[in-house]
Amino acid sequence: MELTSSLSRDLVLEVSKKLGEPQWLQTKRLEAWETFAKLPYPTTRTEEWKYTDITEVPFEELPLELPKGGVSEIPQAVQDRLAQAQLSGYAVFVGADLVHVELPEEYRQQGVIFTSLHQALAQHPELVEANLFQAVNWHDLVGAQKNRPENSKIPALGAALFTHGVFLYIPKNVEFSKPIGVFKYLEGGRLSSSRTLIVGDVNSQAVYIEEYISPARVAPSVNTSSTEIIVGNGAKVRHAHIQLLGQGFYHFHRQRAHLQRDAALNDLVVNMGASISRAEVQSEMLGPGSSSEMLGLYFTTGQEHVDHYTLQHHVADHAYSDVLYKGAAKDQSRTVYAGLIKVEQGAQKTDAYQTNRNLLLSADARSDSVPQLEIGANDVKCSHGSSTAPVAPEELFYLMSRGLPRHLAQQILVKGHMADVLTRIPIEPLRQYIESIIEEKVRV
Repeated sequence: MELTSSLSRDLVLEVSKKLGEPQWLQTKRLEAWETFAKLPYPTTRTEEWKYTDITEVPFEELPLELPKGGVSEIPQAVQDRLAQAQLSGYAVFVGADLVHVELPEEYRQQGVIFTSLHQALAQHPELVEANLFQAVNWHDLVGAQKNRPENSKIPALGAALFTHGVFLYIPKNVEFSKPIGVFKYLEGGRLSSSRTLIVGDVNSQAVYIEEYISPARVAPSVNTSSTEIIVGNGAKVRHAHIQLLGQGFYHFHRQRAHLQRDAALNDLVVNMGASISRAEVQSEMLGPGSSSEMLGLYFTTGQEHVDHYTLQHHVADHAYSDVLYKGAAKDQSRTVYAGLIKVEQGAQKTDAYQTNRNLLLSADARSDSVPQLEIGANDVKCSHGSSTAPVAPEELFYLMSRGLPRHLAQQILVKGHMADVLTRIPIEPLRQYIESIIEEKVRV
């Protein structure tokens, strides 16, 4: 089912009605719509978007994708991933349709909830209402972004018109270390919008991997996604967002985690597809002793453009955060990274680090890197740094003089450049899969 109406308040109401949503959620959607309608799109005059031009993105020209219903087969590309991913449970979306979900009975008996967001709304309304829009909404700006409300434009669109999503709840003291995976297969030519809500209760532990897949080339398409991660006292969540969409896609992702006392988040963002992609990944250290590890990997080819923004927001004292984003660019592609460590006045004994490293594989490739600090406390350890450099000619010559073809020599150098991120991914099948993508992009 598709709605071809232009973006409007009436469209928001129609989506909510077709999805059978409660009144409180419809009200939230309308609030988000009002924000979207009154704000301009960010432009290159907006500081956080100065290197990324989205004037050609057809936000308001595409039909909105809704669930079609009925039975749909799992695409072959997803079947191939399922065969190698070694998951404990998984869900598959084709467009906005949840076509398969599987969770071990032992997890269900322990109270784990893993389902579509709208099924959770029907079956666990109190849990969803208490947590939805708590971390990612249309007015969640922090630091310098607060002064530029247009940064809320795209998240407001996603909140007003999301049509599908995932809900994962891990009860108190329940732990599992084998990943749960979600695969979203998008065929393109539409405006697609989804939300993910992950809630880890006190002293729980979980691993969640979400992948976006499409054909290699599609008609112009827009995908907006939001991920909210609520990590309770002493809980641990390991999360990965893998974007492998085809050329023609414009992908916009905002993610925010709320970390309570002694909570821990280990996050990985991989962007290796789409014509233009932007990921905003943010951790809020709200409780003492909380910790956040944020890893990023990206590789651009052709004329791809990837933009990352990270925020380490230290609200509580004695918290730790570490950002390590590394990427490579070849051909005429471009990468952008901007990161902010923001430490509030009461966040004494903060320990925070931010590193961005970029490797250029051609003379026409470009990387822009803007690390930033905003420190309000006086007893902290904070550092940030970045570097951008071409492949060292002598290193490439050395490898090729040993009989390696150029693409294989570059492959070794790129994997070496990204090694300290790859080695921090403890999920072996996922690490091998990412390495295979890197190898393929070097060969192209």
